[in-house]
Amino acid sequence: MKLSTDRDALLSLIAATAAATDQAPYVRLVATDHALACEGISPELAIRVRAPAGVEEGGEMAVPARTLARLIACLPQGTVQLEAAYPHLSIAYEGGTASLVGADAIMVGEFPESDADHAALPDGAFATLIPQVAFAAARQEEGRPQLTGIRLEARGGRLHAVATDGVRLAMASLPFEGSVAVTLSRKAAALLRELSRQDPQATVAQERGQLHYRSAAAAAAVTTLAYAYPDMWQVRQSLPAGACIAVSRQALLEAVARAEAVLADRRHAIALGLGPRGLSVAAASDEGSVHTVLPGERYGRRDDIGCRVRAEFLTRPLRALPQEVEAVRLHITGQATALLLQAEAGDLLVEHIIMPVISA
Repeated sequence: MKLSTDRDALLSLIAATAAATDQAPYVRLVATDHALACEGISPELAIRVRAPAGVEEGGEMAVPARTLARLIACLPQGTVQLEAAYPHLSIAYEGGTASLVGADAIMVGEFPESDADHAALPDGAFATLIPQVAFAAARQEEGRPQLTGIRLEARGGRLHAVATDGVRLAMASLPFEGSVAVTLSRKAAALLRELSRQDPQATVAQERGQLHYRSAAAAAAVTTLAYAYPDMWQVRQSLPAGACIAVSRQALLEAVARAEAVLADRRHAIALGLGPRGLSVAAASDEGSVHTVLPGERYGRRDDIGCRVRAEFLTRPLRALPQEVEAVRLHITGQATALLLQAEAGDLLVEHIIMPVISA
């Protein structure tokens, strides 16, 4: 193996692979045609990332993942030359050389390929969907392992991303003609989000307990979580009709921030209410009180109705929305029933169901 490539491109390859497969001691460098690929395999996922390179001689070698990543990060900008003469990988850069002790490429294991039919994703699908829901997934320390993942499921011609911690439910979807129904770990979802951000055009397939992802620049095989995921669509369908108002997203964010500012404990709730003047956002504590009324267009029920929710359960989804979203819809269904927040951006549909705080 003998090639030259840009230091930044090389660092991007190595860092992404090493971070994604942090349980694996080695990554595999593969030089073919006009590209360098870096492969990493761990029990949870496998990743292959490619970048253009001037390849004089093809070949492959396993290299210590963390050591290689740290070394490349310290190299100067410019061209880096790699040459493998087993068991050593020689690295030449402006002003110096380095050498790492490698291993046989088989040390990394065989990259899992899929023969299943792949379905095209909407451009940047995972980069769009996953940030809308990931923050709502339960944490490992909360003792609810079946809710720690992020659900991806095709229904009704759309690809849905879903996450919940039992108190809030986040759902986002885009048009999709394929078939998939998997639950991913946070780590796997974060990897797919980043790959989708770097190369928006990709395909997916589900096969033998894995989700296979392909783009021109990368491929990944992610082992899915075995826990049965709750039927969140039943939760959504069972939500009662409420009073609805469309308000400015930015104005709502600012009003919630003001209400949260007077709370001595952020775990306490803010009050939302729909009345003849619009949406009221209020909070009170021993240290002060605040009350803001936001004008907006009312839909559905016209009676006065309100509920109490934790401020962060509104601010997190509002901040995650794409910048082009200017207005959101709030459905208040009652003091003891869930609040529904809705937003749209082109083909993207986002819904957040938030359980109210019954007592202050």
